[in-house]
Amino acid sequence: MQLISPEWRVILPDLSDQEIMDISAITSFDLELKLNDTSALAFDLDLVEFEKRCLAIGAEPQTVLYPQKTEIKVYLEDKAMFGGIISTVDSSYEGVNATLTCSADSYLHYFSKRFVSKTYVATDRSAIAWDAINTVQTVTNGDLGVTKGSTVTIFNSDLTCDYRDVKSIIQLYTYAQPTTYDFEITPDKVFNTYTRLGSDRTDVELVYPQNIQSIKVPRSADTLFNKIIGLGSGSGIERKQSIQQDTTSQINYRVLEKKESFNSVEIQTTLDHNTQGKLEESREVLVLPEVVPQAGVIDLTVVGVGDSIRVKLQGSTYNNDVDAMLRIYGMKIKVDKDNVQDLSLDFYKPDAGGGLEEGA
Repeated sequence: MQLISPEWRVILPDLSDQEIMDISAITSFDLELKLNDTSALAFDLDLVEFEKRCLAIGAEPQTVLYPQKTEIKVYLEDKAMFGGIISTVDSSYEGVNATLTCSADSYLHYFSKRFVSKTYVATDRSAIAWDAINTVQTVTNGDLGVTKGSTVTIFNSDLTCDYRDVKSIIQLYTYAQPTTYDFEITPDKVFNTYTRLGSDRTDVELVYPQNIQSIKVPRSADTLFNKIIGLGSGSGIERKQSIQQDTTSQINYRVLEKKESFNSVEIQTTLDHNTQGKLEESREVLVLPEVVPQAGVIDLTVVGVGDSIRVKLQGSTYNNDVDAMLRIYGMKIKVDKDNVQDLSLDFYKPDAGGGLEEGA
């Protein structure tokens, strides 16, 4: 899809969030937004023009744009779509042309490099996540500036963190049964949790071939399992285990087994929840279309990751099961220097369940 979007802006701010430079006119970028995960930005800059702009404001180029030192914001109209930290800056020269090829990760990624050694007992999951963020930010030179926004009370859990990275702690409760949350760290650095981020958008329907430019429907048995053997803590006859299986799936596909290790899980009910979660996400062949909508169908200032929209594929007897409310997990957005926008969407089903990892 191609859509003229003159309101895209790419801003390099300083640490106090004041604009240093607007690079919108000299960059093209790829933006990938993800639900409950790190979003990413990749962009190119005309290096010669960038150096000229730095000279005009009396700034050394490396003080304006440098890995880990520089933050970046992307706006669509007045909506902040992305905020993060520059991770790579590569310079390349060919003839008279010089280019900076850069990438940035959303603020969540920073917490993959911050560790907590702490034990939580019967603590709400949102509270655990925020405490982990807050704990590492109180360390000298460790404050990213993330603040606590609105958090929901979810479910009390025990968690022992032996120098565990904070990103994995935050993400753990997006899929650890029995009660999960969605979360975000906004481009303005506010941490929020939700019983669900987004909503069912019954007003938005994508139908091929009416308003879908292209659609792919992958189907694979690689991730299909209907008997999960969950192994908990301990060894030998003292090792805890849980076997969860789906007989309907076994009738349809025959028995397909998988072993999952949850080495730090000591409570049997927790191990049962973990194993059941893995079963729920793997007992069927997932049918998750990849969709490129036609121009103007999706308003990115209104529809975002976490929202569910109806997707239909008409005119095919093989793919007549592609007709469902699907939740948007990812958005891939390409914007060139003329602000021409391309959009593609990735989905998963709201009832697909979620697996657990050890330590839940």
